[in-house]
Amino acid sequence: MVSGWFIAARQARAFGRDRSGNVAMLWGLMGTVLVGLLGISVDFTRAEMVRSRMQNAADGAALVAERSASLAMAQRTQAARAFFDSEMGDWADDFAWTFTVEELADGGHRVTASTPFPVTLARLVSTNDWNMSVEAEAEASASPPIEVVMALDNTGSMSNDMDALRDGAQDLAEFLLSLDGDSVSVGLVPFVAQVNIGSSNTQWIDTTGTNPYNGIMLEGRYLGYRATTTGNSSGLCTGAAYPATYGGFQVRWVKGHASNASPYTNTSRCYAFSPADVNVWSLYANLPANAQWGGCVEMRPPPYDISDDAPSAGTPATRWVPFFSLDDGGDVSGPDNNWITASTHDTTNPLQVSGSPTWNANTAANVVRTLSVYKYRSGVSASINTGNTTGLGPNRGCPTPIVPLTTNDNTVISAIQGMLHWNGGGTNQIEGLAWAWRVISPGAPFTQGRPYNDPNDPVRKVIVLFTDGDNTSLNSNNAAMQHDYAGIGYRSLFTSYQTAQVPTVTGTTATWSEALAPAWRRTGITNSSSSLVNYVNARQLQLCETIRDLGVEIYAIGYDITTGGVAEQLLQDCVTQDGEHYFPADNAAELQAAFDAIGTGIGALRLTH
Repeated sequence: MVSGWFIAARQARAFGRDRSGNVAMLWGLMGTVLVGLLGISVDFTRAEMVRSRMQNAADGAALVAERSASLAMAQRTQAARAFFDSEMGDWADDFAWTFTVEELADGGHRVTASTPFPVTLARLVSTNDWNMSVEAEAEASASPPIEVVMALDNTGSMSNDMDALRDGAQDLAEFLLSLDGDSVSVGLVPFVAQVNIGSSNTQWIDTTGTNPYNGIMLEGRYLGYRATTTGNSSGLCTGAAYPATYGGFQVRWVKGHASNASPYTNTSRCYAFSPADVNVWSLYANLPANAQWGGCVEMRPPPYDISDDAPSAGTPATRWVPFFSLDDGGDVSGPDNNWITASTHDTTNPLQVSGSPTWNANTAANVVRTLSVYKYRSGVSASINTGNTTGLGPNRGCPTPIVPLTTNDNTVISAIQGMLHWNGGGTNQIEGLAWAWRVISPGAPFTQGRPYNDPNDPVRKVIVLFTDGDNTSLNSNNAAMQHDYAGIGYRSLFTSYQTAQVPTVTGTTATWSEALAPAWRRTGITNSSSSLVNYVNARQLQLCETIRDLGVEIYAIGYDITTGGVAEQLLQDCVTQDGEHYFPADNAAELQAAFDAIGTGIGALRLTH
């Protein structure tokens, strides 16, 4: 009995000490907690990913709101929200967002974004969703005064992209002009192969014909010949058969001679040439009211083509020659510019005198039609079209005018929205860049710019260059140009750089040589288009360096151009050399982003919170 009692008592005490069931219960409770903690960890990791992207999106949205400060608050909020949603991607639709934009009293904008975050495994610990919220503040911290000039490519190749260009340029201008009242100014230089300085600015024009490039494409030009054996027994080029003037222009006659340059060697002929000096300004004076100068100019002779020297009567090469697009004379391959209508483009005998011998055709008969100055005589009839794509006349391909630096946003925006693409010329970045420099500089011709490096009036000067392609040399020649210039495109030469040779006639001999003095010649250009383009590109790089050395920043946008090609390399070498001033863009969205990024850089937009 004792042993039985002892055994029973021991079993009772053992049962009281047994904890095996408690352990199971505790492990059950702890398992729930551990799963909950694991769920919290998983949910937290996911939430942190969302929150991180939220913060980045809010930062960018705050910058967008600040950059859009010139717009109504509703538009600023819309632009900021669109950026936020774009950055959030699919998550933009996965959460119930609260999004606000606030303009701060001391400047800048605050963006706040929040959303409930549904938990998953963490519900084992807490049934409440988490609330996530981020905040960002941004302001433009640039220190005005700031001067910005946009040089924008308006060539015909931009026909399908002008809306994108106008919108991007307008946004940049509006943002800049919103930074600080009257201490930020913006200018505009639309360019094609030439630039329009404004038809009222005649004080900068060579009206006297003393610039060495004035009229050179028409000077001494060969018109044709008459036989010396009829009407002049002496064989000299004198008498009624050889009129000294035609249509108010001098006609120079040269007797054929074996020592003359070909094709002027036939001793039985008298060869006619246009005057040795032609003043383009006087040609405009001969034309009807609908064909007067529209404001475009040729490039100046070197070194003034890439200089900021003020126009001076004492140095004729510093004054600009008015742009004058020649009449093609009805004989041109490709797009033409036939605008002289008298006598069916003056293809008939230009120097016919009653009773004179029949006019003999020259080897390239169409020289008379294309390069003869007599067509632009007083009273001539002209068919003019000022359209940007169908233009005809001496101003063909002349874009909208320069807008000097101004703080008036209406002036700048109206000019930007008025830009068009212009057919009839090539791309000449160097001229757009050169005039942007002249607009932003303090000296004449445009004088709205503040002085450089004035410690009492520090200013930040910036040029934004936009183009959609290489500098070009056009090769649309008629028979006359092919004969006299071996295929060189006279339009590009005429509208960009004068290089073509003209005859120098002395006494009874006619020889071909450069009509320009050596100081004004452009060396390194041969009869190939590529040599002209290479020359222009090299001059552009010299110009870029000169501008940068003055402390002017250069931004550039290359639109739809070949990556790593000549055009892109030229722009990359031209801009301020920090790796942050060149922007490629292949479509409208990327173009807008490029303008926005430039605005961010110029306005020194920064996050303050």
